[in-house]
Amino acid sequence: MDSIVLDTSVVVKSVLEPPKSLPLNVYKREVGTRRKIHVILEILEARGYTVYFPRAGIVEVASVLKQSGLGRQDIMKLVESIEETFIVVNENVIYSKALEVAIDRSPSGFDTYFIALAIITNSILITDDKPMASHAKSLDVEVVLVKETSLEHIREKLIGK
Repeated sequence: MDSIVLDTSVVVKSVLEPPKSLPLNVYKREVGTRRKIHVILEILEARGYTVYFPRAGIVEVASVLKQSGLGRQDIMKLVESIEETFIVVNENVIYSKALEVAIDRSPSGFDTYFIALAIITNSILITDDKPMASHAKSLDVEVVLVKETSLEHIREKLIGK
C-alpha cells in the first residue's frame, strides 16, 4: 500500500504538546507518541505517500484545536496546510461506505468517515484512537495504532524491512 488515511488524533497530536498536568506515566507515553507521529509524517513525506483525509475530519480537527485554546488564525493555518498537503475527500464520496460502517460496527460518527475512507482507498489507517483501531481491524482495515506500536515496527510497515 502506498496510501494512508491519517486520523484526527494523529493530526492534533502532531501540533499540540501533551499537557504537563497529565499523570507522569501518561505524559511520558504521550510525548513518545508525539515523537512517533513526527517520524511517521517525515516518512510519509520522504516516501511520497498519498495521504487521504475526510473533509469532515477538518471540522473535527478545528473543534479539538479550538477546545485546546488555539486561536482562530492558527487553526485556519493548519486547515490550509491539511488542504494543501493531503487529498481531502468530500463527504459525498465517503457517505455510502461510512453509513455501512456505522450500521455494521457503530463506531463514533467521525470515526466512520476515516474507516470508510481507508476501505475505499485501500489505505493503511494511522490513528491513536484505540476504539477506532479496533473497529477498523474488525473490518479488515490495516491499522497502525501509534501508542501501541513501536517505532521500529512503524518504520518496517512504512519503509519496509
